[in-house]
Amino acid sequence: MNDQNKPTGPKGPGPMQGSQAHKRKSSLTRETLVKIGTQLQVPYNEVVNQGVPDRFVNLVRRLESGEIRALPSDDSFQGESTAPDDKGS
Repeated sequence: MNDQNKPTGPKGPGPMQGSQAHKRKSSLTRETLVKIGTQLQVPYNEVVNQGVPDRFVNLVRRLESGEIRALPSDDSFQGESTAPDDKGS
């Protein structure tokens, strides 16, 4: 891959997202942005209101009660480990 085809990322600290005002002008009007937001809110609410499927709730309950044990995880998971440390200690 030559230098012209290399992907480029942000160059240093860029504008923060969130509550800070955007520095560039949007090509969409405020009215259009509100309509898009409203239309996206409907399917989002439908997904949120579906709740957690029963099979996942049951799985979590069984894991928490000790009825079943989780598979050993790799180091990519950053959750709290409750498995005993059996590294020869």
